[in-house]
Amino acid sequence: MGRTSELQTLEALLAEAENAGAALLLRGDPGAGKTALLDAVAARARVGGLRVLQVVGVESEQELAFSALHQLLYPLFDHLAELPPFQSGVLEQALSIRAGSAPGRFAISAATLALLQAAAKGQPLCVVVDDAHWIDRSSAEVLTFITRRLTGCRAAFVMAARSGAHGYLDPTGLRVLDVGPLPAPDALALLDSSHPGLAESTRRRLLDESEGNPLALVELPSQLTEAQRDGAAALPVNLPLSSRLESVFADRIRRLGSAPRFVLLLTALDGERPGNLRDIRAAFGTGTGGEEWDEGLLEMSEHAGLVRVDHVAEQVTFRHPLVRSCTVHMSPAARRRAAHRALAGVLTSEPERRALHLAHAADHPDEAVAGELTRAAERAVARGGAAEAATAYRRAAELSQDPAERARRLEQAAFAAGIAGLLGTAHELAGQTMESLRGAAAAAYVQFHREGDIDAVYRILPPAMDAARSSGAPQDVDAFDDAFYVLLNTAVWGGRAELWPPVYRALDLVSESARMCFDCVADPARTAHGVRRELDRATAALSPDTPLWRVNWLIYTAMYLDCFTFYDGVWREAVGHSAYDSLRFGVVARAHEAFMRGEWDRIQAIASQGIADATEHEYNLVHVIFTYGLAMVASGRGDEEALRRHCDTITAWAQPRRMQLLMSTVTETRARAAVGRGDFEEAYLLTSALTPPGELPAHFPHFSRVFLDLVESAMRTGRTAAARAHVEAGRRARLDAISPHHAVILAAAVAVTAPDDEAGTLYDAALAVRDAELWTYEYARTRLWYGEWLRRRREYTAARVQLSLALELFEQRLKAPLWAQRARDELRAAGVGVGVADARAGVRMSAQERRIAELAASGLSNKEISRQLNISPRTAGAHLYRVFPKLGITSRAALRDALQAFDEAEGS
Repeated sequence: MGRTSELQTLEALLAEAENAGAALLLRGDPGAGKTALLDAVAARARVGGLRVLQVVGVESEQELAFSALHQLLYPLFDHLAELPPFQSGVLEQALSIRAGSAPGRFAISAATLALLQAAAKGQPLCVVVDDAHWIDRSSAEVLTFITRRLTGCRAAFVMAARSGAHGYLDPTGLRVLDVGPLPAPDALALLDSSHPGLAESTRRRLLDESEGNPLALVELPSQLTEAQRDGAAALPVNLPLSSRLESVFADRIRRLGSAPRFVLLLTALDGERPGNLRDIRAAFGTGTGGEEWDEGLLEMSEHAGLVRVDHVAEQVTFRHPLVRSCTVHMSPAARRRAAHRALAGVLTSEPERRALHLAHAADHPDEAVAGELTRAAERAVARGGAAEAATAYRRAAELSQDPAERARRLEQAAFAAGIAGLLGTAHELAGQTMESLRGAAAAAYVQFHREGDIDAVYRILPPAMDAARSSGAPQDVDAFDDAFYVLLNTAVWGGRAELWPPVYRALDLVSESARMCFDCVADPARTAHGVRRELDRATAALSPDTPLWRVNWLIYTAMYLDCFTFYDGVWREAVGHSAYDSLRFGVVARAHEAFMRGEWDRIQAIASQGIADATEHEYNLVHVIFTYGLAMVASGRGDEEALRRHCDTITAWAQPRRMQLLMSTVTETRARAAVGRGDFEEAYLLTSALTPPGELPAHFPHFSRVFLDLVESAMRTGRTAAARAHVEAGRRARLDAISPHHAVILAAAVAVTAPDDEAGTLYDAALAVRDAELWTYEYARTRLWYGEWLRRRREYTAARVQLSLALELFEQRLKAPLWAQRARDELRAAGVGVGVADARAGVRMSAQERRIAELAASGLSNKEISRQLNISPRTAGAHLYRVFPKLGITSRAALRDALQAFDEAEGS
């Protein structure tokens, strides 16, 4: 009643779900009628042929990871077989149906979305979520992920939460429908329909007191005496609305006897899940000292309008969330502890729930309970519920009798909070354990990733590491690794000479994996040459039992060797898909390598998602690193406006924190953009400020990212000696022994600086470097330079082959218009016309060239062509690039039409 416009909005949402997904959040005060609107939309959805899925957030289950997700997905388990095995396995692990490694939050969210899409194929879905503000963090993050990606999924999500209390659900980007008080005419109509015959004075007073709140309009009159309703007696004294609403249920609860009230308390603490009646029955006798269960205990509460009982599903639910809140708040602490203890006694097959109830039941330190809660936290971490694990570890620390165990559990809580992205919580917890090296590492981790405070990291870590070294206690290599990871990262991104001595002092305290990463990252031009072999050995030693944190060292190392993609799948299989995908640094490495391999559209998608996650969890440094990824793409594509925006973001954060390596990324990307637009003087000034010609500075791991830009800009501005000096520095440093990518960079630089009589052979050698084509940007530039060199020597046919290939890569793969235009200009200078070659003019294709051209025109890649014709991919490419100038085209996209025109010309 009185919700016509709201219902129209909800009906429109259901109509959208027939074709594409949509989500909406109902927001209003307690008693505003959100639940009634949810019931109405569910009824309309059923009439309209939609399948309705209902989820109710429960305050007592807010610490139980994925409890709300279980409600959502349980009815859809019949569709699990339609998902890939990995995704179905992720959901089964997250919901504790089977054991496995910790699923990553992204993997769980993606799998949930896939299951909803599978279920919606046959019948559109309407997902109704009540009390979203009580949903556990893990489920809320999954719901947030899903509701932002409903395009193409025939599902309508309608969620309800109290005003100002979204809980862990992030409403950013959601449509919000505020459910306010009823207008006066509608409030009067509701009051008269629910309580006809009220005296006029009573009606006016109730309308004033209710302020249009539907629940108050319906419930308050029933609490009045007959004389008060008839106007013969004065009404109760005025009370604030929130207290008045709560008192409606409080009065009803007080009228119940001790036993029925205990049943209500068990229901409130156990959660309103299907089958909860069985637990309530079993726990009742224990909590009341052996009193026998009587079904009439629930009937009293049901008749009082407090609960609903579904005997088929054996489920008890509260008529309104305020009943649950009133029940808990009205119960003395000792009574609540007794209820928790009774529930723990019957939940022997559910260790996590049992441990939580035992923790709430404890009123003094209890090592046995702390141990159970610790094990529950470990299981939560294994399922990807790090936020809930942090809460459990923290409570376990409070219950610990042994000070050493208390400190260890606080450290675990801080670590779990960091994994969950709760940097504020991690900081608070680490502050309680600063005397330990792990605690210091957790505190420094927060200072670095959230605040970017290099000075704070160095105030905390070096003294803690020195103290741990000299303490005489057995050295904890894992603890030193944790601390060293933060210290090394701080020194790298800080990029200042004074930051490195403490890093060098710690080298003899850390694991081989940490030392390997140091050799690759700290000063790669001098120490990274044998690291690839070490990385292979470390990879071979991985197993599902390898501590997940240690895999970060391998990822970090591979990122600076530009070989992350080579190991990515191997590592995922070795340590478990879900656990591996939970590593944030893997996403950073994936974005970095996407740029290096020319997958520039992909890096934009990865970085955008990474920035959203970093913003949500206050990983401010990671946010800026992903912004650097976007700046790299903008610089390569010549998008000056986007580049300016990204550089401003980086500068605003990095400059006041004196993060020199981050600041160098601004110079690096601006230099790349300058080269692309042909402003070689500016490019030289920028690149030489980072790496003076002939020098590869110590502790500057990004030297290779500006190597070719410096060399080309020096050559283009007549600084040949400077360019050749830089190439010689690269030769002395044996860059080609660091990684295949470094080998491609050095070979291309050697060719572009070579004397004319040597350049041709050197260009061929650069293009023949193993897997050179993987590094699309450098590969395309080398083809362009080779084509320019050939064109200057008037070797036009050969020049067209190189320039056509370069154009295709710049235009189709990298989508870099300024670079593509340079290739076009060179092609025009090489005499490439815009028309199709005339077959009668003596241009002919061999049978093999024709066959390869036809296969390429059908969409096959060079690898696919090589498999069909039993030749190498390189041979297929060579034939294809000889075809391009014969047809007068510059890209594969034009092959189909060009072949048709060629045949027509030949036939005529």
